[in-house]
Amino acid sequence: MMSQGGPFEIIFSTDGKEQTREIMEDATREGLKKQLKKALRFLSVNPNHPGLQSHPIPQFDKIFFGGRVFSSYVQNNTPQAHRILWLYGPKPKQITVVAVIPHY
Repeated sequence: MMSQGGPFEIIFSTDGKEQTREIMEDATREGLKKQLKKALRFLSVNPNHPGLQSHPIPQFDKIFFGGRVFSSYVQNNTPQAHRILWLYGPKPKQITVVAVIPHY
């Protein structure tokens, strides 16, 4: 699964792809689907978009490929609000989504 809408190509790790697929196939999560699509579009255009509130999560760096991991909002002010965990790369102008999870 890849997403292209801006200067960054969005690619997915195996877990990120599966978590995204589960959300997109769940008919009871229409609101979350819409929010996730919007967040991925913002991420592909500008990872520092103010609505994403992107910030590094140092405690995850060693878990996910040893790279610098960032968290971006899918939702806010929602119980168990979802976040996208991602890193730059592996190629220039690529972002790899490693997880789409409820707030940790």
